[in-house]
Amino acid sequence: MTEPETALDMTVFTGERSMAGYRLNKLAASLTDPANRASFLDDEAAYCDRYALTTEEQHLVLERDWTGMVAAGGNVYVFLKVAATVGSNLLEVGAKMRGETVEEFIAARPSPGAVS
Repeated sequence: MTEPETALDMTVFTGERSMAGYRLNKLAASLTDPANRASFLDDEAAYCDRYALTTEEQHLVLERDWTGMVAAGGNVYVFLKVAATVGSNLLEVGAKMRGETVEEFIAARPSPGAVS
């Protein structure tokens, strides 16, 4: 499977990617529970160990490598639970994935009502 060449390339979430990212997605989905969020924030590495993340997967989570998580099979809608748990929002995640500041990311968005 080829990986995106730039942050602007699209990674398609397939069944194969889903299987590869099972542990990442399971960890992220667990963060819907407030007790799990507290446990994650208390010791992120230990929480990753609970879900048997590989060293590479754990690094992606701890470094907030959102693009890497997608490439590893993470589902963006699920791993946004990690982002929310650590105080990040969709705009911050999107900007980081594109290698931009939040301001640059917002400025690059089409105007409301614009047709592309």
